[in-house]
Amino acid sequence: MSYIDEIFTRLNIQQLREFLLHGVDCVETSSRDYKQRLEEAWESVSEAIRLRFPDMEEYEAVTDKVDIYACVIQDVYMEIGLKCGAILAAQLLEGHCP
Repeated sequence: MSYIDEIFTRLNIQQLREFLLHGVDCVETSSRDYKQRLEEAWESVSEAIRLRFPDMEEYEAVTDKVDIYACVIQDVYMEIGLKCGAILAAQLLEGHCP
């Protein structure tokens, strides 16, 4: 195996994410798809909120706020990701355009 093949063997989007967000290696990568990872995380949060707020109105009031927060987080990180992608694309193309 050449050193180039080794680079592609180590290539993992979760490792890249962890390095860009936290400056460290990802301790453990997940083979689950995005939907599974999101559902599992939500189940844990939803259960904790339901235990704390058994009344459905209170539960929905709290989960509505969590949803709003999650949407803002999603928007911000999507924008950051788009900017990172554009910067990387510009760096990759730098000096290589005809």
